[in-house]
Amino acid sequence: MKLINMLESSYPQNLKKIKNPPTKLYAEGNTELLNKNSLAIVGTRRPTEYGKKVSFNFAKELSDEGICVVSGLADGIDSYAHLGAKSGKGKTIAVLGCGFNHIYPEHNLKLYQEILEEGGCVISEYEPDEISKPEYFPTRNRIISGLAMGALIVEGRNRSGSGITARIAMEQKKEVFCIPSNIDKKTGFVPNEYIKMGAHLVTNIQDILEYFPKQRKTVKMNLEYLEIYKYMSKIPISVDDICRLTNLSVASVNERLMLMEIEGLIKNVAGGYVVV
Repeated sequence: MKLINMLESSYPQNLKKIKNPPTKLYAEGNTELLNKNSLAIVGTRRPTEYGKKVSFNFAKELSDEGICVVSGLADGIDSYAHLGAKSGKGKTIAVLGCGFNHIYPEHNLKLYQEILEEGGCVISEYEPDEISKPEYFPTRNRIISGLAMGALIVEGRNRSGSGITARIAMEQKKEVFCIPSNIDKKTGFVPNEYIKMGAHLVTNIQDILEYFPKQRKTVKMNLEYLEIYKYMSKIPISVDDICRLTNLSVASVNERLMLMEIEGLIKNVAGGYVVV
């Protein structure tokens, strides 16, 4: 088990951008995944057969595209997301709502072991001997969405954890994707509601892939640019966030951003700057 604090390079850079990031993470497995392109897939613990199939298939197809799938090792949609990702070419990350010595739910211990054996990663902000508590799961959801570029909501009931994850992801200015659902099904409440609120309705992974950072152009770039550029993607980042991450002054950051924009490396959009 590894202990990763915020000052280490292996600490997930995306988590540094969220409100109340964990000061440290306990991790097992391939920690390099924590800074790879990833998407969260979450949903109800009691999914329909349709939800199980969609979660598995989307996770597998995203995994085949080299995108890491993040979920919470819970029953239902989470489990099928991990299984789908494992069956693809890529890897998966599980975020626990407990310590490593008390894996919850216990019957997912085999899945937990398989994730590690097959090159995935499992993390927790809780001490190893901490048992699961109901209040821990909504809290850990900020990490699930915070690690990723965005979150895919497959199914979720009203007042459910998937709804909390969708709300947190929006607050974190992450992309939220939803699978449209039967209005007669209770499990369709969260995705249908968030589609009405502006989340992206998706029916295939191509609807998601267009929002992912494309392979960056190989460009000659001076070190002053790189100091900022490494924190940037297709997700808007503000000047304040760049200053916080780099410890540079506002004046210095603004000067570099202006020059980078002139050179066509980045673009100024609503909410901040993005990589072109």
